[in-house]
Amino acid sequence: MLSSKQFHSACQEQVYWQVKSFLDELVDEYFDDAEHCDFYLKYGSTVLEISIDPYEEDNAVVEVLAFCVQGVEPSRELMSELLKLNSEIPLGAFSLVDDNVFYSHSFLGRQLQAEQLVASLGSVATISDDWDEKIVARYGGETALERLRSVSKAPPPASTTN
Repeated sequence: MLSSKQFHSACQEQVYWQVKSFLDELVDEYFDDAEHCDFYLKYGSTVLEISIDPYEEDNAVVEVLAFCVQGVEPSRELMSELLKLNSEIPLGAFSLVDDNVFYSHSFLGRQLQAEQLVASLGSVATISDDWDEKIVARYGGETALERLRSVSKAPPPASTTN
């Protein structure tokens, strides 16, 4: 049984439905998370997540996040390169969480226009798609698409009987 979405503010709900409407017009295929205000779509070798979170009482934050590289070995060199890239790229930023590299851009959504969402999606997707394979080549790990493919090809866990 699917649970219904839980909105924390009227603005968050309004922005959610607006983003959904834009995605229906813009892309052929995306996944709408059944329990959260998140959408997922594939672009090149990366996977994008669009999250809508409440912000104060009368706004919402739209975050476009790319799962850039997973399973990377964190190092001083990698962190230094990501910080350098952040200083050069005008929109969005790389982050390193555990052994995962993300690229994201956030903006307020109360007065969201389709062009704003398209620009953010395009920028995050392009930058992540441009850099994911370079990061993998230099620091290891695998692109989000490689990770999805390897997980989907993995054999099911062995069952045990007593």
